[in-house]
Amino acid sequence: MKTERFILVALLLTLSGFGYAQQNPEAFRLFGVRAYSGELRFRGFYRNQQQTGDKISESQQSYYYSGGILMNASTYVIHPNFCELELGAAYMPESNKNHYLVIQDYSEVRTVKNLNIQSSFFNRKKVSLMASATYDESYARRENLTDVKTTNKYVGGSLTYSNKIIPLTFDFYKRNLLQTEIQTGRRLKIDQTQFEARADQAFTSYDKQKLIYSHKFNSNLNENSFYTANTVDDIYFNSIVGLGKKRVFNFNTTVSNDHQYGSYKFNRFQFMENLLIKMPLNFTFISNYNFHNTSQLYGRIIQHTSTNSLNHKLFNSLNSRIYFEYSTLSQRVFTETSSKTGFDLNYSKKLPWGQLQLTYGYFLYRQNYVSDSTNLNIVNEDYFLSDSKITLLKRPYINVLSVIVKDITGTIFYQLGLDYILITRGKYVEIRRIPSGLIPNDGTVYVDYEVKQPGSYKYESNNNMFSANMSFLKGIVDVYYRLATQRYSNLENTDFIVLNKFTQHQVGFRVTTGMFSGGAEYEDYNSTILPYHLIKVFLNVQKTFFNKLTLSMNGDMQNYTMLDEPLSRIQRYIDITGKVEYAFARQTRLNLDIMYRNQQGRQIDLDLFTARLEFTSVIYQLYLTAGVEVYRRNYIGEKINFKGTYIQISRRF
Repeated sequence: MKTERFILVALLLTLSGFGYAQQNPEAFRLFGVRAYSGELRFRGFYRNQQQTGDKISESQQSYYYSGGILMNASTYVIHPNFCELELGAAYMPESNKNHYLVIQDYSEVRTVKNLNIQSSFFNRKKVSLMASATYDESYARRENLTDVKTTNKYVGGSLTYSNKIIPLTFDFYKRNLLQTEIQTGRRLKIDQTQFEARADQAFTSYDKQKLIYSHKFNSNLNENSFYTANTVDDIYFNSIVGLGKKRVFNFNTTVSNDHQYGSYKFNRFQFMENLLIKMPLNFTFISNYNFHNTSQLYGRIIQHTSTNSLNHKLFNSLNSRIYFEYSTLSQRVFTETSSKTGFDLNYSKKLPWGQLQLTYGYFLYRQNYVSDSTNLNIVNEDYFLSDSKITLLKRPYINVLSVIVKDITGTIFYQLGLDYILITRGKYVEIRRIPSGLIPNDGTVYVDYEVKQPGSYKYESNNNMFSANMSFLKGIVDVYYRLATQRYSNLENTDFIVLNKFTQHQVGFRVTTGMFSGGAEYEDYNSTILPYHLIKVFLNVQKTFFNKLTLSMNGDMQNYTMLDEPLSRIQRYIDITGKVEYAFARQTRLNLDIMYRNQQGRQIDLDLFTARLEFTSVIYQLYLTAGVEVYRRNYIGEKINFKGTYIQISRRF
């Protein structure tokens, strides 16, 4: 009787909350199913791998079977506007047998599990709630080099209060992630918790205000039982205001404070003000002021930066700019003042034979550094790491043993020799990621290090930049040239620092026609820090034949000649990716994916080839997938040869 009364009360409350119930009475039910789908699946692998190195030679054969069920359902409780549910589940038990030549054979049974629930309440009301939870246990291969098992637990929610005064949003999530490299046993455990409150409002059609508060907790435990935990409280406010009928005056104000404590203490207060004024005769004035007050383990840093520019546009051909930047940075042990004054010209003209574009820029940079000679600790210096680019740490005379590399949360500490390597380049240090490590390609890392900082010094640098680009035959052919120079003057006490005096020439072309796109580039970088010659060649092919055969290929080669290296002068990178797809019928296809990477140079030698041939088809509602895969890897003398085949059969409903 109590249950019936509860259901009756819930129905009455629901009826009072939805005005259009009479027009859609069939939508009201205790539990309604909108749609559902599922899949029964069987999958099998056979793998053969040989691995050789300095101290081990191993042969491995693996048999791997898996099967299970996947289910998805879209439902609602009482009414779609009361509670909507999206349910998903997967259960895939697996059996794995491994036969080794040297070590003992073993077999194991492991299970892939997935369960996710997403719910939303009161979707069309002022107050709405969304909640979700996920449990996932999966196996993957990172960059085709390392098998990784990941267990992920997630729970989160969002509460939104929509109103005309101040709309509010509250978000919360908690995540626990455990990642294990199966071959090495390397473990990474991450715990994250975050709460965020947001308020957005526009009081007029000329303004927009945003206020955000977040509380985050991040912790990490790696295989060496090295535990780090940080808590971060962030407050962020942004205001955009435009004045005048045509918004002639535009103000953008940002105030933020980040307070981090735990394994690494860090506090940063930041104030930014931007002013843009639209002036007569196509002139625009832009002024920016930034203030940073940063406190960390090694002291406090206070920085003021001001940037001002006057921009002008003449017809559609010439854009010009003059600017002035000024910055002061002070810490307990040093004070640094710098200024930058310059101008830019950008000219574009359409000609009978094509398009011409010319740019020129000049700036004078002044720096005045006041300090005693001391060891300086640099914290959270950000770097973008790419396999095809050389990245140097910014300062000379770094203590290599003091270098610490971590992710942007400050909790994941990457390991030398597994995730990255350091290469001495004269007075500087190059940092490079290792394929299959935790650092992703084209990813950002933070670096801490200790550096020998010289005493007071002062200098000026003159910088010139010129580029010319000519386009012919309706954009089919592009030819370009770029020149950049940097020279120094008015030097005082600069014997101990390394100034990068350079002249850089780049010349290249690109041809795009039909299915082909390719070109070449030559660069002469005559530098006092890292001089090199670079030859780059690239080719892209993409074409579909008769709506059945699709061909795609991308390749590039970068050949560096390091001019300051007495040995190992050549540093070469070759990347080739290809894809071929042939459609026998609408649901029957054959796919071939190929990837080849070759790196040659000091401490970076890598030869990697991966290929996968896969056949997919649908026969009487049975989904069939079969394929073979190969990869061969030789990284600094360690060789892995892998061959495998697999088949998957599934029935969807």
